Amino acid sequence: MRQVSLEDLNVVYMRDSHDTSFFHCSNDDLNNFLSEDAKNSQEDLISRTYLCLEPERILGFISLVTDTIEVKLVEKDDGIDGYPYPRYPAIKIARLAVDKRAEGRGIGRFLLLWAIGKTYQLSGEVGCRYITLDSKRESVGFYEKSGFKIIKKYSNRNYPPMYLNMYPIVKQMRQENADGHKSGLS
Repeated sequence: MRQVSLEDLNVVYMRDSHDTSFFHCSNDDLNNFLSEDAKNSQEDLISRTYLCLEPERILGFISLVTDTIEVKLVEKDDGIDGYPYPRYPAIKIARLAVDKRAEGRGIGRFLLLWAIGKTYQLSGEVGCRYITLDSKRESVGFYEKSGFKIIKKYSNRNYPPMYLNMYPIVKQMRQENADGHKSGLS
């Protein structure tokens, strides 16, 4: 199956005019969320869903919400010395799905990198140090390849919670910008 050219993909905020009826991933709960709940969640200010289009066909989607993560759950190397609050600010990937017909084409990784970029953008406007998510067991390795860590205390859960510390990524991007390199996530 061919990889998707990034130039052909467009991530857009989901609007009422988008027809989601043709999207089908391998998880019925995710299909139902997109077709029945995503727009209402946006109207209720609960989540924001973004669609990955090629050029008009929905290849995948991602929903983001605000979150926090307990300081004591973050590995020592990922924490902030002297942080005075019990929780760190985070953005949560509440849902991420790829259409069955687009699996294996890099759409999931593209959406994950897009979410990291979006969090980086938001961190310039509001405090946001971490990205969190609750992973399906079969997806843990996918997220680990991108630097996410399982919260050890809850590693036995059906959907183990994971986090990504954005600080090293932001630090690297700042350094690349200072050095005159084009920053990007790879």
